[in-house]
Amino acid sequence: MANEYTDKLTVTVNGESMEQQATITVIQNEDGKYTFSLNNFCLESVEPDGTVTRIGVGNIVLSDIEGTTVDGITTITYNDGINIAAGDDPDIDFWMGPTLAVFGPVPIELVARFNETQLYCEIHINLEALQQVIVVVFGTEPISAVKEIPMDSAASSQSAATPIFDMQGRQVRTLKSHSLYIIDGKKRIIR
Repeated sequence: MANEYTDKLTVTVNGESMEQQATITVIQNEDGKYTFSLNNFCLESVEPDGTVTRIGVGNIVLSDIEGTTVDGITTITYNDGINIAAGDDPDIDFWMGPTLAVFGPVPIELVARFNETQLYCEIHINLEALQQVIVVVFGTEPISAVKEIPMDSAASSQSAATPIFDMQGRQVRTLKSHSLYIIDGKKRIIR
């Protein structure tokens, strides 16, 4: 299983943040472990004249990561060093990742939560050699467990005396399709 996620990538270096679009690929291997790839990762900044300066970091690839899946959301964590390979974007002349290898593996901390359609993750890259910690946040909001259930299933659940609440915490008796409710303590979307 391989999923590609394209979303906003916010990069903070020494307290200064910059935003860009990026694509992250998550592959579930045959052994059930995951490979996480952020290829052609660059630091970008907008100059006063409006031009964008891109500094190539490289490909951040984390392999053989264990994952835990609960309510359709998989969580993976990683806390180790990696060697950052050069990217293949022809517009970047220099990739700093391979140069950092002379100092040893680059410490990376990652926490990612994803389902089939959404990925949210935080990556901390500790560039000790440059006295910088780069914090990367991918996605617009943390992912939560929301399941879709058919209207007739929700109605039968309601008739079985299971209380159903709207997002303001008020108990409801009538359900609307394409709405979000709390059923048995879990967020559900009624189709």
